[in-house]
Amino acid sequence: MSSPTVDHRKAVEQVLHYLKSAPECGILYGNHGHTRIECFSDSDWTGCKEDRRSTSGYCVFIGGNLVSWKNKTQNVVSRSSVEAEYRAMAKSVCEIIWVYQLLDEIGIKVSVLAKLWCDNQAAIHIASNLVFHERTKHVEIDCHFIREKIQQGLISSGYVETREQLGDIFTKALNGIRINYLCNKLGMINIYNPT
Repeated sequence: MSSPTVDHRKAVEQVLHYLKSAPECGILYGNHGHTRIECFSDSDWTGCKEDRRSTSGYCVFIGGNLVSWKNKTQNVVSRSSVEAEYRAMAKSVCEIIWVYQLLDEIGIKVSVLAKLWCDNQAAIHIASNLVFHERTKHVEIDCHFIREKIQQGLISSGYVETREQLGDIFTKALNGIRINYLCNKLGMINIYNPT
């Protein structure tokens, strides 16, 4: 916002065009019979062609309902796809902690570990296995708080296949079929369709 360019204007126009062409899209929240917290974390390694920075993206579900999502360019250039994914996981864990605190403040106790899904097995191993840390000295020390949160019993990490990675919609350019599939998985529906 501080120094917009023509490219920024084009991006805003694309977003507005999408919103204008899809007024029927919405998210319906329902009771899915549980209060589990799940987060899908993803990144695109060196996705920005100008500065080669990666984009982190995540989406958080409570009880099967999408409640939070974000994508943001990472602050530093990642030297590997694992590092980019790990940084995305770190941002996701921050959001999970915030969700836990919010639920606690409104009187909802969550007794089940939050599940952090990632499609990069090496990043998952780094988070849960101390042996891998020697290979990742170039990753900032504060990113390793993911392992601490796993040890504290706040989260558990899990592998999700790339085709089921809901975070892709926040980090990658996708075709229409893939976008429709992911929007459906995120809970987006046509609010004008009769049920």
